[in-house]
Amino acid sequence: MTESVSEVSKVDAGSDDLMPFRLRDMKLKFNASDVHPIFDPIDEVRKQIKFIILLAYNELTKNRAIMLVFGILAFFLGSVNGSVISGGDSTTTGMNGLMEVGSFPFFQMLISIVCWVIFLYYLMMEFPVMRIHSIVLVLIWNGMTFANISFHRNNQNFPTDVVLAESMWGTLAMIVVIFFTYFFWKAVSDTRDLHVQVHHVHEDVRVMESEMYEHSLRGWSTLLLFWFSTTFISAWSGIHFVATRNSEQFGYLITHLMTGMLLIPTLVLVIWYPQRMLGDNTKISTAAALTAEIEMSQGELTIKTKAECPECSEYVKVSIELDGRLSVPCGSPNCDTMGIVGTECEKCSEPFPARFDCTSCGVNVPYVDCIPDSEAW
Repeated sequence: MTESVSEVSKVDAGSDDLMPFRLRDMKLKFNASDVHPIFDPIDEVRKQIKFIILLAYNELTKNRAIMLVFGILAFFLGSVNGSVISGGDSTTTGMNGLMEVGSFPFFQMLISIVCWVIFLYYLMMEFPVMRIHSIVLVLIWNGMTFANISFHRNNQNFPTDVVLAESMWGTLAMIVVIFFTYFFWKAVSDTRDLHVQVHHVHEDVRVMESEMYEHSLRGWSTLLLFWFSTTFISAWSGIHFVATRNSEQFGYLITHLMTGMLLIPTLVLVIWYPQRMLGDNTKISTAAALTAEIEMSQGELTIKTKAECPECSEYVKVSIELDGRLSVPCGSPNCDTMGIVGTECEKCSEPFPARFDCTSCGVNVPYVDCIPDSEAW
């Protein structure tokens, strides 16, 4: 991951490509496959993670930097205070324990909550396409915390001396967490497949394979797995330190803090990358959910797009079918039927035009030129 950005091949200045560089441009200083071909998949994952990190760094904005700072600050303020380090009073719990918290730790806790609210606000605003999934990932994080609390409730040395009968609630919470994580991965994967099918359909199979590679999720999936594993380790180490209070095993607290440093930026990467790849107008959902939506709309589901005249920005009525074809208004002025370009209108027998005549500025352009370029690739 230490390779410099200067190694990345930039696109030509005259290109209409919105990407500063491509996945195929990534080069590694050291290839593990040179040692043995069996390590080739590892090199591919490294290459894709490098691409994600470099692209994220290239597009780092002030708001996103502020978001990261508040997220890390919220984590540290909530993890380190006098009561946590000293072990607190094990005889007081619930509201009584909260009332006995010192003034400074209580103030620190309030500041941490405010920082979390600001972090989540930026997360919702910066990545609107992933808004629901952002909430899901935060709930997954809290679910792991609840699971580890349940595991340590009757066994402070978890996972040693574990008794399955006493781990029922923790196990149930982990099953739910794993299910929602898989559901999130499946939604992004299925939406990626649809995106390539709609926006990059080509009669040449080699071109389709090339586009599929550019939209590979192997590196992103590895980051998601890393975030999931690190979240569990962070939750376990923090709760294990509290459960073994007064033991002075600060290694667990240090592990909790170090993994937390990785959790926040990795969470942002996992949320940001699908929106960056698929565009700001994408709806992230599984194939099953999309099929159900199609059936409910009687097979007439289309992909909405904000099309406009390239000359005067006049609104253009056009939509994209799931197979990538354009649906446009009938060429007859007395017919308001929508249909596929090049086909014949069933209502008035007029062909659906391939070009758009703007009534505002008089320009005549192909309908495809009216569809705006998205932030996707």
